Amino acid sequence: MITLELRKAREFKVGEVVHLKVDQVYERAPGKWRLECIDVTPLPGAEPTGYGCHFCGSVLAAAEDGGLPEEWVEKKFPERTFFLCPECQEDAQICRVCGCSNEDACEGGCYWVEEDLCSACVGGTS
Repeated sequence: MITLELRKAREFKVGEVVHLKVDQVYERAPGKWRLECIDVTPLPGAEPTGYGCHFCGSVLAAAEDGGLPEEWVEKKFPERTFFLCPECQEDAQICRVCGCSNEDACEGGCYWVEEDLCSACVGGTS
């Protein structure tokens, strides 16, 4: 997982293609990176050239129409959107309400109360 730290707050759209000007790169933990970005420039009209799986990090070229590769899925939640490769669709434990996982828990932490429900979302608190 890569966390971006931007000097100026910016909202991203799913599938948006941008150019990042990176200032610093830190490895927070094995496989977890933080990028400090000086600038993010949208590339209008550009189609995604590839998609990365949120869990395993595998990358696959976009379909001919610029969309998701065959058998990949897009998961949309109120606070996050991500893509999953076919292997991770079966293996990933994801909260059905907020989309958190073992690799990307809710802010402040959470734990599993059901196979697909985290403690922060019990009773609709998330």
